[in-house]
Amino acid sequence: STKLCVCYHEHLFLFPPFLRFNFMTQEYLKACEEHKTKKPERTEYEDWMLEEEKKLEAESVESVERKEKEREEKKEKETNDIAKEWAKREFFRKSMAGEIADITEEEFIESIWDRALFEGDLKWRILNGFAADEKEELEDFKEKQEKKKQAMLERAKASLDELLDEDEKKDE
Repeated sequence: STKLCVCYHEHLFLFPPFLRFNFMTQEYLKACEEHKTKKPERTEYEDWMLEEEKKLEAESVESVERKEKEREEKKEKETNDIAKEWAKREFFRKSMAGEIADITEEEFIESIWDRALFEGDLKWRILNGFAADEKEELEDFKEKQEKKKQAMLERAKASLDELLDEDEKKDE
């Protein structure tokens, strides 16, 4: 059958054009059907290439994640450094104004660390070209801090009331 087909192809030029076109069309359609039904086998080279592509893609994803993590760590370190400097300047400013007494620099920094981190993050974004509205963000921060303060006061009051109630029950 193959020899016949080969012979037929070899002598195809001897046939009139309309028969040649008809034969080629039929052969093409037959080849298309065979391609749809047969699953082409992959070669070792194709398998190797697929494995290499998967490895490269995994390495690329790892690289992007690693760079993102490094960028975040760098931002956090720079923000903390800026925050620490801001807190030290604030301590110096308040101690020179006589607003602070009987507190060490470390204790002061610890007491205002949330504000220092806010200031450090704000300054980092400004230095790195990100848009920041200092006044608006400061107002938002102060509102959040006030809410936290109120919540802490309410919890402390509830805890104190609970302790007082227990003491009264013990006294009775």
